[in-house]
Amino acid sequence: MPRYFFHIHDGDPVLDDVGLDLPDIFAAQTTAIELSGEILKHDVMDPLLRHICWQVQVSDSPELGGRSLFVLQFSVAR
Repeated sequence: MPRYFFHIHDGDPVLDDVGLDLPDIFAAQTTAIELSGEILKHDVMDPLLRHICWQVQVSDSPELGGRSLFVLQFSVAR
């Protein structure tokens, strides 16, 4: 089973150095969406949304510079 790493970029990168073993890219996409939902739930509590733009990058490496498999991007328009 491949291992996927879920890095958060919101001004400062938060690297996932553990990752998850998942059966395929579709499971990784579902996991990235669920993770994003959890992040949004917590940031909604902050009325100013600290970070206007952020992303979840799914990679094949625990370090920056690995192969990016896909990116979920989020932004707040005011």
